[in-house]
Amino acid sequence: MITKQWQALNKEPLAPFYVIVGQEGYLRDETVKRIQARVDPEEWFVLDLEQQSIEDVMLETDTIPFFAEKKAIIVHNPQFLRAAVKDKEKEKKDTFPQKQFLNWLDHPSETAVVVFVAPYEKLDDRKKVVKELRKSAVVIEANPLSESDQKSWVLSQFRAHGKAPTDELIDWVAAVPLSLSFKRNEIAKAALYVSDSEEVTFDDYQQVASPVLEDNVFALTEAFLQSNREKAVTLYNELLKQKEEPLKLVALLAGQLRLLIQVGYFKKMGYPNTQIAGQVKAHPYRVKLMMEHPLVEQEELLVEKLKLLAEVDMQLKSSHMKKERILELYLLAN
Repeated sequence: MITKQWQALNKEPLAPFYVIVGQEGYLRDETVKRIQARVDPEEWFVLDLEQQSIEDVMLETDTIPFFAEKKAIIVHNPQFLRAAVKDKEKEKKDTFPQKQFLNWLDHPSETAVVVFVAPYEKLDDRKKVVKELRKSAVVIEANPLSESDQKSWVLSQFRAHGKAPTDELIDWVAAVPLSLSFKRNEIAKAALYVSDSEEVTFDDYQQVASPVLEDNVFALTEAFLQSNREKAVTLYNELLKQKEEPLKLVALLAGQLRLLIQVGYFKKMGYPNTQIAGQVKAHPYRVKLMMEHPLVEQEELLVEKLKLLAEVDMQLKSSHMKKERILELYLLAN
């Protein structure tokens, strides 16, 4: 997990080059902060390669720091590290000073730490500059955490506030498909809410949690399956106020129904929770909730509701009737 590399950043001498690659913004930002914490704030420099050139970066490393022994140069948008996806990027590649850059890597400055922040899924390892940079730099991957790492991270965030979350809460927060920055804020709110208690339960968390589309759609599906028309329409109107499109909501509702049908099928086959999660490509905690659903084994009923939902989808795409009204009528009728 990335936390091991963070610990090294706190203790070991800084390397001349770092590459932080990955699409998880929180992990990228946190890594940059940990590097900057080792350098005097007067010696932080930020360069953007959409506005400046790699020559500017190399020139900055040759400038002696005034206030400390080392400076930190944070380099954003290093597009030369990924595969070209636009003609404009191809043009930049043609003018990239490769020979000068490779020589610079071979002779790093003793007074500068250069951090390339690459918000890409991966680097283009076919390029010579990338291969050579990997040899010279510490590469830190800031990609979405695995299920087990998510749980460890959630637990560590609660502990940082002096709180002990229940296992149910850890599973829930880890399962929600949201950014770590969002989750960190939600955890802080929950910790503040139970200021007089060490334990934080799922109910405590839900009291202050911000509305999340997937959770609202899950609640809408539940109300719909239980034929609780009043609650279903209320939740639907709340989602409309959040500017959610009826067509998108139909797709999400259909996804919930399909998942419930799939889980029911594998449950009948005797598959365990974790194996079902792998088959349907869903988080084990979501599958656990589905396994306990009272309608999970009523496949015919669920398939019928899914067929009706498909008809709503067709109406939304072809009818001249107000779209918001089409889905509302369906919720009222079923």
